[in-house]
Amino acid sequence: MAKYEYRVVPFIGKINSGQGAEIAAQQLNELIAKNTYGDWELHQLADVNIEVKPGCLAGLLGGKEAYIRFDQLIFKKPAEQKPV
Repeated sequence: MAKYEYRVVPFIGKINSGQGAEIAAQQLNELIAKNTYGDWELHQLADVNIEVKPGCLAGLLGGKEAYIRFDQLIFKKPAEQKPV
């Protein structure tokens, strides 16, 4: 069975008011192109939920944890086979 190495790169598109999705798509394309070198290839675009706990003051004032969704690009390449 093939074994792989993985690398995870966060993606947050940034557009200004009035710009369309094509700007974010261009940013995503540039990030993919930057990270597909050697044997690395895009494996998956996934979203990850991250729990953010309130700071000290917010916690004292009853603040609750929040969840933020981030897009992550997952790249893979075949793992180097170690001689036995």
